Amino acid sequence: MLDILVRLEAIKSFAKDIHYTANGDEFYGIHLMMDRIAGGLDDFSDAIKETVFLGNNTLPPSSKEILKYSLAYIPDIMSMKENLLALRILIGETIAVLDKMEAARAENSLYDNIAQDLKLKLGLLNRTLND
Repeated sequence: MLDILVRLEAIKSFAKDIHYTANGDEFYGIHLMMDRIAGGLDDFSDAIKETVFLGNNTLPPSSKEILKYSLAYIPDIMSMKENLLALRILIGETIAVLDKMEAARAENSLYDNIAQDLKLKLGLLNRTLND
């Protein structure tokens, strides 16, 4: 479960990096899309901590631990197209990890909801990158 928390943090952080560095003709659309991609990921992280960890009487990992491990997944800022491609890969890899997970019923439902949300966000990126 730590891996999913770490990946969600990386997606959110990289999307916000893109959000703040967007410029030119694409600025407004990219700026808003990155808000949409980052949006809701904190709620999913909270749900994982409360359902998977606290619901099983285990303390969740600290923010410091999550942030430390997420650094390995956050790409450096590049050109806008390279940023979007890197974010698409990060989201796709996270969906792949979620698809392989087997957990208790409530946890599976949570992971399915996260995967569905990420696939919607991946769809936004796919449409943006398909010229």
